[in-house]
Amino acid sequence: MAIIRKKDTGTVVEPKGFIDLTEYPLIVPEETDARVKIIEIRTFEDLSTASDLAYKGNILFIRCALPEENKKGAMDTITAELKRIAKDCGGDMVIIGDSFVLMTTNGVRIDNMISKRKKRI
Repeated sequence: MAIIRKKDTGTVVEPKGFIDLTEYPLIVPEETDARVKIIEIRTFEDLSTASDLAYKGNILFIRCALPEENKKGAMDTITAELKRIAKDCGGDMVIIGDSFVLMTTNGVRIDNMISKRKKRI
C-alpha cells in the first residue's frame, strides 16, 4: 500500500493536436534553365558568350585556350572582365591553375578549402 497518493485535481487532459500536412499545398521550386556550363574561351569575342550564359544564372567552368603569344596579358584582361561579370551577377570567381576559371552567379559563393603547403627551409 502506498503512503503517498496523487491528489485528484478533477481536470481532464486533452490530447495534443497534430498538424495535418496534407492540408497545406506542396511548394515546389520553379524549374530553371540554369546549369553548370563548360565553355572554352579562345578569343576576346568568346567573352560575350560567357557573359550571356552568366547573366542567365548558369555556373561556368571556363577553359582559357589562348594563343601562346601574349598569353599572360590576355589572361589578365579576360579574368578581369570575368570578375566584373561575376560581381554584376552577385556571384564569385576563382582561377584554377594557369588556364581554368570557375564562375558562379546568383549569390553562390566559392569556399576555397585548399590548404596552403608549408615551404621547406
